[in-house]
Amino acid sequence: MDAPRIRTTAAAVRLGCLALVALGLVACGSAPADVAGRYRHEGPVGATLEVHREADEYAVRLEGGGSDAGAATAADCIIEARGGLDGAVLHAGFGPVETDTFSYSAAQAASEARTVAIAFEPGAAVVREADTFGYCGLDATLVGRYQKELQSSIR
Repeated sequence: MDAPRIRTTAAAVRLGCLALVALGLVACGSAPADVAGRYRHEGPVGATLEVHREADEYAVRLEGGGSDAGAATAADCIIEARGGLDGAVLHAGFGPVETDTFSYSAAQAASEARTVAIAFEPGAAVVREADTFGYCGLDATLVGRYQKELQSSIR
C-alpha cells in the first residue's frame, strides 16, 4: 500500500518543481547538457550573453544594457565573470574588463566582489541577478531571459 503513495509523492514533487520553474522561482534538476554558447536578450534590452567552459569553470561575458532610447540609451556595459555551476545555476564573480570605452581593473573586481547569477534551461538562460549598480550606467539592465542562438562561434 505504501508504494502508490511514494509514487504519488514523487510525482507531486516533480510537478511542484515544474510549477516553480515556470514561475521563475527555482531551477530544478541539473544543468542542460551544454550551457556554452551565445545568447541574445529576448526583450527590448540590447544585450548579449556568451558562455564558454575553461577547465573546471565557466567564463561569462554579458554586454549591452539599455532599452532603445535613442542617444540616451544606456550602453557600453560589459561584464566578464568566472564561476561554477550549482545545478542549473551559474554563480560567477566579476573580473577585469578593458575596452576602448569601458575599464574595470582586477583590483576593483577584487575589492568590490560583484557577482552575477544565471539559471540555465534547454535553449535559454535567465540572468537572475547582476550586481551592476554603480558599475553600469543608470537605466542599464542585463537581467532577464536570453535565447540561445542556434549557430555559435564560442569555442
